[in-house]
Amino acid sequence: MKPVSVLKSDLVCYFSSKPAAMRKTLLVTVFSLCIHQLINASTLLYEKLASVKPEEVMVPLAGSDKLITLEDYLLLTPASYKQLTGKKLSFGQKIDLKIHKYFARKAIRTDGTVNLRKLYRTGLFGGWQWHWGGFALGLFLSFLGPIVALFFDDDYKWDRFWTALHVAIAVALIALTIIAVSAGPV
Repeated sequence: MKPVSVLKSDLVCYFSSKPAAMRKTLLVTVFSLCIHQLINASTLLYEKLASVKPEEVMVPLAGSDKLITLEDYLLLTPASYKQLTGKKLSFGQKIDLKIHKYFARKAIRTDGTVNLRKLYRTGLFGGWQWHWGGFALGLFLSFLGPIVALFFDDDYKWDRFWTALHVAIAVALIALTIIAVSAGPV
């Protein structure tokens, strides 16, 4: 069998005759590799951790930069919060603490492990974050937007709801201001 020799000029001729096709192929390949990396990098940690005990999960202590275990968080009282942070909880923060503790207890399975997905959905690890779908619902549907957002049942349900509510209130205030200004002097 005769060895096949490929000359540099043959390769240059091949690539120069089909530059658009090669460029498109290269761009599609690079784009698909980037998308693949993004999808793999965006998988959440709680999907990889199946069985975690409450003493292994660290949760942020509201109003400070301290982390405590979930087990300690469930035993937290307003008095112990004041001992840890030196700050007194307001009435609203006390209610918020009780609500978060209730949902954190519900995230613990009967075998003693923590359902991290359910715990994450409660918003214990941080407040709501901006959601563009909620923005669109609040902008185009005004006060129906937050109601519609409640029908979605995924990880971003409450982010979508609060964003829609904030945008709906902002749209209503802007509309009232425009109406008041356009009415003229009284």
